[in-house]
Amino acid sequence: MAKKFFIPLLLSLLIFSACSNSSGAKSGDKAGGGSSGTKVAKVADAPEGCPSSTKLTAKTSDLKEISFTPKNSWLNVWGSTPDQANLTFATYEIPSGNPYITYTYSENDALVVVKLKDSVSNKVGLGSYVSNKDAKLRVVEANVSSKNLAGGVFDKNGTLEFAVFGPKYACGTMKFDDGYSLLKGEFIAEIVNK
Repeated sequence: MAKKFFIPLLLSLLIFSACSNSSGAKSGDKAGGGSSGTKVAKVADAPEGCPSSTKLTAKTSDLKEISFTPKNSWLNVWGSTPDQANLTFATYEIPSGNPYITYTYSENDALVVVKLKDSVSNKVGLGSYVSNKDAKLRVVEANVSSKNLAGGVFDKNGTLEFAVFGPKYACGTMKFDDGYSLLKGEFIAEIVNK
């Protein structure tokens, strides 16, 4: 009689265990295949008009085209040079002030840094920034670093548009594509004033 109960119980435990493992992998899924096991960043208090998370697509000569939601997203603005700012996104955890930490990339990891300059108001803010060196609202660099490459996306017509800026978050869209490298998507980034 014990065998009659033991076999169904064992089968139930195996099925429950398999279901738990598959759903657990999704909730703690690594963004872009990164090595950190933490959940991707979602912004609970995103301002109206902003997405609740960043969704980017990146590609370099060694990184196949991947779509990812970064672990965290930062917009660093320095008090001494408010006309310049850096947007930083990565498939792994990065501190707000230093995106260039030592990190061993996996095949699907990416670090994205977009450098901006505002020559109109001398303070980075709302507007459409372009990859033209003569533009007043300018994307100075759009970089995608991957396992074997740290390089720019050299799209002369690339754009980054802020839809919302401040006081806590900035969000918008970007698109850079030079035929070899690619960076595009929507973003929300926490503003970090230094």
